[in-house]
Amino acid sequence: AVRSQLQRISSPTSPMKSNQREFDFYAPRGLLGIVIESTPKGPMVQSISRTSPLLGIINRGDYITGLDDLNTKGMTAAQLIHLIAQRSEQPQRKISFLSCGGA
Repeated sequence: AVRSQLQRISSPTSPMKSNQREFDFYAPRGLLGIVIESTPKGPMVQSISRTSPLLGIINRGDYITGLDDLNTKGMTAAQLIHLIAQRSEQPQRKISFLSCGGA
């Protein structure tokens, strides 16, 4: 099996706490196996399935900040889920995360 690419991004212009990091994950086509919830700060990962391609890459409490370079910070979970589903048959999807240190 081919492992999806993980690309870390550092942004010197964005103020981040030392335990936060931004990164992109190139997810394969198909289901992601995550539950997303709406929060005032944007869509957040609530849980990760044991069969998810994101298992071990993201943590509960990470924020999804982008999908294929589209800013998702102001979206509800329902809006983001709809977008992810629309793109589920693409060969890969670039998903951007803000990790706050894991949960």
